[in-house]
Amino acid sequence: MTDAFDQFWRWRNKPPDSRLELPGELYGAVMSLPEAERSDREAVNEAARRDEEARRQGRVIWVYLSGDPERRPGDPGWARIFHSPDAARRWFAEHDPEGVAWGYTLEDARKTKSVWLYVNPHDDGDSDRLKPFAAKEAAEKWAEAHDEDGIICAYPVTE
Repeated sequence: MTDAFDQFWRWRNKPPDSRLELPGELYGAVMSLPEAERSDREAVNEAARRDEEARRQGRVIWVYLSGDPERRPGDPGWARIFHSPDAARRWFAEHDPEGVAWGYTLEDARKTKSVWLYVNPHDDGDSDRLKPFAAKEAAEKWAEAHDEDGIICAYPVTE
């Protein structure tokens, strides 16, 4: 039996014409790690385990970010938050058939009617660019400890 690490690296190193697929959940869990940790078997397997646990606990939301360069974090429509992949698919069918929502784990609790997003304004591609929180206080506390320049903004969750 292969673990998450083996699955990811078999997919990552597949030939260009291969039809080998990787579950989106596993891809998201591994890509949430800093680049250096993606080669660490224990780190990859732990990230996959944490992701699965968060899904079971109802702490995963789906986030769509607008590609409109006129919109900034905090603007209405810059982000859409979905309760489930099905909610995202229904919205995309009507508003953006080419759109994609990515799964994010709420850092502090289960899903709520609103989510506070911490956004790293430096956008240097690191794994802390976007972090969702169920409570504004938790987002502020995280930002104090990690990056006081970050932007915290609230968005409603679409059911």
